[in-house]
Amino acid sequence: MQQIPLHTPSGNTEIMVGTELSSGIARLDPAPVLLVDEHVFCQHHELFDSYNCISVPSGEQYKNLQTVENLQRELVNAGVDRSSFILGVGGGLATDVAGFVASTYLREVRFAFISSTLLGQVDASIGGKNGVNLDGYKNMIGTIRQPEFVWCDLSLLSTLARKEYVSGIAEVIKYGAIMDAPFLDYLEEHMDLLLKQDFEVLEHVVSRSARAKASIVEQDEKEGGLRRILNFGHTLGHAIEREGKLLHGYAVATGMVLAARFSLNLGMLSAAEVERLERLIRSAELPVELDLDMDVLWSNLLKDKKKSGESMHFILLEKQGKALVKSFPMKELKPMLHDLC
Repeated sequence: MQQIPLHTPSGNTEIMVGTELSSGIARLDPAPVLLVDEHVFCQHHELFDSYNCISVPSGEQYKNLQTVENLQRELVNAGVDRSSFILGVGGGLATDVAGFVASTYLREVRFAFISSTLLGQVDASIGGKNGVNLDGYKNMIGTIRQPEFVWCDLSLLSTLARKEYVSGIAEVIKYGAIMDAPFLDYLEEHMDLLLKQDFEVLEHVVSRSARAKASIVEQDEKEGGLRRILNFGHTLGHAIEREGKLLHGYAVATGMVLAARFSLNLGMLSAAEVERLERLIRSAELPVELDLDMDVLWSNLLKDKKKSGESMHFILLEKQGKALVKSFPMKELKPMLHDLC
């Protein structure tokens, strides 16, 4: 088992990576109220059905304020008060929603997460971002508040759908691209084993990714500067995800390729480096090409959180393993993005 501390001004989180971590619920005091993804509960009901559970609907279409209201009403009916402890169980959607519910219910109650997906374990459950979508636009309403702990229970990944598992690998590749070039070497050498969920490789990949995210969040919890590099591939990825109805990681994979090509066009990244990233993404069974309508994507970008006034922050690569944040005026950015497709 790996333990990774995360210390921020607003709170500390203990991140644990290992197997059978969910059995630790029985030792929590007070006994938590579980907000658990409905599919996770069905697949692992033996772990959770002896506790006070409230079901979180599964599917991006339910990541909205209506779901938050419904869950908070159930908390009221269950008699949850400020002394209570909320435990969000599931993937990134469930933990995002659970964290937002806990952060706003009675002006905040204690909460923590058990992450059940690869994407959640390496990214979504770590860092304190909690929130929901608005009219299909990603995470437009939310808070930044740290969970007390995140248990990355590798045992729960065995029942994850193949596409959901592969989706998480996109976020793993991201860490190598933006800050850890040797990690790219490791992933190239071990991708087959990662796809097979080899335990040793999986534990290393999840722990290394979690440490990378924790180190960035500790330096910039509120995303004032450095933390923005975690959005590599997400600027266009979120626009692709909204339009193409793709899983998050599949959209981010394509977004990373486009951001790498953008870096190439600006004279920062070499063609060989772009090709290497594309090859690694393909080896993870993720897409590098989509039939994109850039005009439609542009209209989605105009509602992105990374837009600030008449400019947008875009995450580029100076080289493999080193990202930078560059602001572009929107009027200049549009023709530059058209050149990518």
